[in-house]
Amino acid sequence: MSAPVPTGELPIDTSAKVDRPRSMAFRRRRAPNMPIEQSRRQSQLVQSAWRHFRGSEPVIAFLNTRHEALGALPLHLAIESDEGLERVETLLKQMTLEA
Repeated sequence: MSAPVPTGELPIDTSAKVDRPRSMAFRRRRAPNMPIEQSRRQSQLVQSAWRHFRGSEPVIAFLNTRHEALGALPLHLAIESDEGLERVETLLKQMTLEA
């Protein structure tokens, strides 16, 4: 026998299994792997920026802010080619000399 139901409440059948379609909302999507050369340049740039700024907030701001001297975002430019990485590192050196 089941326990009496308090007045005003409906009994809940916990034995019934509800079949719901799985939601895609909580599945993690894997980003495609970055080519090795781009990954190397990104790592080198982040290390250079960290040595210059010594803090995560200024590093992130620098990497993701367009600089007129470069005509692009430093992170995007550096990842594209070794020449782009060299241009960004040169800008960091100039900024160090000005400080």
